[in-house]
Amino acid sequence: MIEEVVRGIEAALDEEWLLHDRDDDEDSFRVSFKSEGARFFAIAYRDDPTFVMIGSGWTLPDDVEFAEAIELANKLNARKKLVKVAVWEEERDVLFTIETLAATGDEIQQHMERILDVLRDTAQSFFTTLRSDDTP
Repeated sequence: MIEEVVRGIEAALDEEWLLHDRDDDEDSFRVSFKSEGARFFAIAYRDDPTFVMIGSGWTLPDDVEFAEAIELANKLNARKKLVKVAVWEEERDVLFTIETLAATGDEIQQHMERILDVLRDTAQSFFTTLRSDDTP
């Protein structure tokens, strides 16, 4: 079942002509890829074969206050559909993810374009809002 879901992810990426790499270990399958200049990942866990996480991670600029980033992440989490925004203070990273359940590869494949659009839009909203808050 989990292999079929991962094949669905890879098939969706192939349809969009996106190069991807797969890394398998005893815990999970990981697929990494780039789209429109951004790096993305998809993870399917062996111990939870219908759970899939697709996302992207970004480094916070040095001049961004952590509290401001957390406040904005909370606002986006309340307003945006599908996506989670998490800010990691120690690493100064922000992670945009969509977590879903899929029993077949088709379930992921048919929604991959929307998933990537939502992730891109949320990242753009996050960083655009942070930059606009800096202007006097």
